[in-house]
Amino acid sequence: MVTASGRSRWPLVIGGGILVLAIGGGIAYTATRPAAEPLTTPTSSTPTPTATATGSASGSEDNGDDVAPTGCLGGQDRTANMVLTAQAEAKHSTYGAVEVATAFYRFVWQSPYPDSADASTVSDAIMSVDTPDSYRDLAGTYSSTDDLTNGEVELGAPFHLSTTNGLWLVGESSTADRVTVNIAAGYVVNGELSPTKVTAQAFVMVWEDGAWHVADGEQPDAQKLTAGGNRYTGGC
Repeated sequence: MVTASGRSRWPLVIGGGILVLAIGGGIAYTATRPAAEPLTTPTSSTPTPTATATGSASGSEDNGDDVAPTGCLGGQDRTANMVLTAQAEAKHSTYGAVEVATAFYRFVWQSPYPDSADASTVSDAIMSVDTPDSYRDLAGTYSSTDDLTNGEVELGAPFHLSTTNGLWLVGESSTADRVTVNIAAGYVVNGELSPTKVTAQAFVMVWEDGAWHVADGEQPDAQKLTAGGNRYTGGC
């Protein structure tokens, strides 16, 4: 967790890669409430479809219909099948990397936790060949902690993420085959979208074997997300 004062409190979650941002106003407002006007995106971070796929993942060979991220590729359900569907359908483009990162985030950050079989299925399919062992062991992470949010959500309360009015931003150092995706999404707690609670994370996505995979997690750039994040065009 990173508080408004900048003090870090790291939960042992997904190999230490995922963290929660508890920042008053800022991202919490823009991630969970509609904006009166579209956010202005810095030119350096404006995404465009960048590459032609060379692999065989379903839907990835033709970027002709590549569209801005909806935040819901793979479907509404937060299941292993949703993640695998998003991975199979995502284009070899910046937008595709954003969609797969978002699907992965929606899957891992929920309670009750996914069962161990689904967690292992996602780990086996989504992780890169170079992903650290501690980060790829989703089932082990769930079994090692009762509280993913480190107190941000009341222990035992069911929660998941909503990309409705969420934000995403691509890191400036990204390339066609390696994209850093910053994401901020609102919490849905006990079935209701929270007006104040939000979590944010950056994922390093790599194109391998014709599909996007998760190489690692990083601390998100909260300032840039707040100032220049892109809205999802759909959300769920």
